[in-house]
Amino acid sequence: MHRESLSVIIITLNESHDIKACLSSVQGLANEIVVLDAGSTDATVKICKCFGARVVITNWPGFGPQKNRALSLATHPWVLSLDADERVTPYLKESIEAVLSGRSLPRYMAYAISRYSQFCGRWVKHSGWSPDWVVRLFRRKAARFSNHVVHERLIIEGHTGRLDGQLLHYSYRSSEEVEKKTLAYARAGAWMLREQTHKIIALPLLMRSSFAFIRTFILQAGFLDGFTGLRIAQMNARATFLKYYYARRATPSDCEDSGTINTWKGLRIGLSCQTLGHAGGFERYARDIIGAMAEVGVRPIVFTRKLDKTLSEYRLVDAQAIRVNWLPRALRDAAFSWRLRARRIHSRADIVIACNRVDSADIVICGGTHPGALRYGRNKPKWNDRWQIKLERRIYHNAGIIIAHSKMMAQEVHQYFDITPDKIRVIYPPVRSDRFVPMAPEQRNAMRAQLGIPVGHAAFVFVANTGKGFDLLHEHFKVTDEPVCLLVTGRLIASSSPRIVSLGYRTDMQYVFGAADFTIVPAPYEPFGLVGVESILCGTPVLTAHNVGCAEVIRNDAQWRFSHLDASSFSAAVEQALTRWRAGTARLIRPSEHLLYDYNVLSHTTHLLTLASELADRRRA
Repeated sequence: MHRESLSVIIITLNESHDIKACLSSVQGLANEIVVLDAGSTDATVKICKCFGARVVITNWPGFGPQKNRALSLATHPWVLSLDADERVTPYLKESIEAVLSGRSLPRYMAYAISRYSQFCGRWVKHSGWSPDWVVRLFRRKAARFSNHVVHERLIIEGHTGRLDGQLLHYSYRSSEEVEKKTLAYARAGAWMLREQTHKIIALPLLMRSSFAFIRTFILQAGFLDGFTGLRIAQMNARATFLKYYYARRATPSDCEDSGTINTWKGLRIGLSCQTLGHAGGFERYARDIIGAMAEVGVRPIVFTRKLDKTLSEYRLVDAQAIRVNWLPRALRDAAFSWRLRARRIHSRADIVIACNRVDSADIVICGGTHPGALRYGRNKPKWNDRWQIKLERRIYHNAGIIIAHSKMMAQEVHQYFDITPDKIRVIYPPVRSDRFVPMAPEQRNAMRAQLGIPVGHAAFVFVANTGKGFDLLHEHFKVTDEPVCLLVTGRLIASSSPRIVSLGYRTDMQYVFGAADFTIVPAPYEPFGLVGVESILCGTPVLTAHNVGCAEVIRNDAQWRFSHLDASSFSAAVEQALTRWRAGTARLIRPSEHLLYDYNVLSHTTHLLTLASELADRRRA
């Protein structure tokens, strides 16, 4: 008996956890397997080729257009369209064979298949998921997919029949996947809605989402699925809310100013940070990034808890304040992260770069881990540590790229959160080289006098708000007989020693670094320690503890290393530094030569934006 041949078409993007079982289920049935991949970075392509599939790699235009591309690559009369998370059962395989061999009468142009789906490990029998008949087997020349970017449908020229057997669907394996797909589908659905109608009916969003919940849980008998049905109803309600919220609120004027180039290669860039204000650390980093983005014509959307409208950077961004300070401190990170998920959809951000703890960012900047801070004593153990670590785990697993500010951080992310190294990029943070420069001798002497540095004394600087470590310094400087003084900036430090002077918070740290003879970074846990690099650029060498990340990028002749656990090790480092000072050779004549990386802010920012465009090519949906 003559058997017509069959092409199986599958679209993929990072499906290594599913694709092997999918391909195994059609072995012996398919005459050819066509896989259209959207740029997977895992083992998807390699697995497909092991099964003899013809793999074509392309960009991602949406589900409907992508499936039409795959269909155009098929060469046999019959086509079976599958998703990577679906499996053909043996009984269904027999039914398909009957169609191909002509034993199935009457014969149709296409056939619907009963799909049986899982939700987070549980089979769903109601909730609108079952019965679920999907048209998947069809004659190649009699079908095409709609061009919908999501929830595409098959358009058939002719009649459709039904097959015996089931198609197993392993959908939504975890809560994280539920969240990720909900956001992606809601966003795509919103744009479809805007394209289909000029006016969105102004029904209350809560009314729409409430009806979606009632339809799923009551009318479609989701309550018979128990807790699983409740979760599906909640998911549908939230997806509906987000879809209409985005469709009604998002307009080009929300994100674009006339005459301003806002995008990077067509991408709207979002930047999430704790505060857009006068502060150091990540707040200073975010402001520097914003300034550099403006130089290349990018106006980012900034999501932040608090913003200062007097800043010059405020005029360079689309500021989106997410107020969570009214909550208890322990809940603020989680609340901000939760609210950002919807806010990024409303603002049309294509890629979000996060400088704080949010689990919906595409690129995450890692300047320290909670387990690391606990291990080395920078943070005191608290009752909510487990929540913080759980949030941090979601952040790194959900992100497409993790930027580690030091090799030490890259190792911690891999060690504590089991993140594969290929997902992590070590990119050291930049420094404003136009701000941190050596001072002229006359200016330096005047600044030393202003700071109260005694003539003939060596001045050491410690920035108190960079982490712990003051106790080690205090014990040494209060008893030493050397002509030295310790200048403490940042948090006020209580000390009765005349050699220790607390300067408080300063906005002119470039002058403090330049006036001093040495900077000390003694923290038992400092993921990078930008003050070390800033000090070097001002011509001032540094003393760094072993767990300080910036030591990786400072030449050995510009720093002295010591153990924060060993007072004698610290005393030895101070003595070595003073030996250079007494010889008059401590100052760095050409500071930039003592740094081992490109610290330029514009170069760093361009690197981030390039990673954003590369990631968007793989994940655009």
